[in-house]
Amino acid sequence: MECKQPSIRVFLLFVPLLMVGPIEGCDDPRFKVRTPPGIQVDIFRQASVPQVDVLWVVDNSSSMEKEQQALAKNFEEFYKYMEQLVDPDSEEEVFHIGVISTDVYDSDHQGKLLGNPNIITDATPNSADVFAGNVNVGLEGKGDEQGFATAVLALTEPLIGSENATFLRDDAHLFIIFVSDEDDRSFGEVEHFLRRFEQIKGIGNDGMVKVASVVGDVPEVPAWCREEKAVEPGERYSKLAEDTGGVVLSICDDDFATNLDQLGFSAAGLRRHFALTRRAVPATIQVWVKWRCGDTGPDQGLCEDFYNDCGGNQGSLYGKTCVLKQALPDGWAYEKDTNSIRFYGAAVPPFRSVIEVGYTPEEES
Repeated sequence: MECKQPSIRVFLLFVPLLMVGPIEGCDDPRFKVRTPPGIQVDIFRQASVPQVDVLWVVDNSSSMEKEQQALAKNFEEFYKYMEQLVDPDSEEEVFHIGVISTDVYDSDHQGKLLGNPNIITDATPNSADVFAGNVNVGLEGKGDEQGFATAVLALTEPLIGSENATFLRDDAHLFIIFVSDEDDRSFGEVEHFLRRFEQIKGIGNDGMVKVASVVGDVPEVPAWCREEKAVEPGERYSKLAEDTGGVVLSICDDDFATNLDQLGFSAAGLRRHFALTRRAVPATIQVWVKWRCGDTGPDQGLCEDFYNDCGGNQGSLYGKTCVLKQALPDGWAYEKDTNSIRFYGAAVPPFRSVIEVGYTPEEES
């Protein structure tokens, strides 16, 4: 039996081989090749699963009670992205999550990981309940919050070799999240702390460190938030986050679920944006997302068509395909200015997935 495939020009090809046994014929579901229509097909690979150590640095001053409660209540919005990191084929711990306060005075704080257990991993039972307890860092901290200083203490000797031992791993990415209604008051310029954090992973590995901040709006906090919550602009926290390519979110937002969703997405390292190799005719674009039989993909309700060619295989074979809808808030959109595809909401391709974009280039239309 002869199997013929259409001739297609393909760029950025990172698709893993699907051959897992002898070819039995074109109808064998293990060897179906499904390709979106179009003269041009660009193929991309979503981020591979990284190891990540997430350090939450939470203000423990008297004004932070509601914010600590909101973090605990909405932790699942963050944790759902951590769960996507877990590879069922591996026994290796993928993520570590720890919590410290901004308190440099109390000897029970001063950069020490809080809670029991003080490190949440993918093997921790009832992780949401554990985080809810850990993030309750108290309200006894002094008014000069020093988040930068406590984070340095947490990630360096002597703590990293004693109370905080096993949290920081050599091969894992480091993601630091500051949550405070006041700005950092650590001694030293922001650039000094940027160098300190980047050097934690070693010279040349500064790309493995990212900072996010949930703080007061810069340059000015909205009047209602300033008056009701006594929030001040988090200028230093925001600058550090921006300098590492991290996200800056407003602590004035009552919807902490949205904030935690964005933080989880950023910590996990997923990509939303993919630039095409040639300028596309928008009406001809189709977007296909393919993932492994053993992985979880987008909800089928987001697909115009869905193909399952796994044939009972639950392993690493790339046998599931979603022809994704062009839609908002969950789907994809074409950005003409950047000639790129951007994914929104629940349609963001999962880890290890393959994205195929078929289209007609403008010059060939």
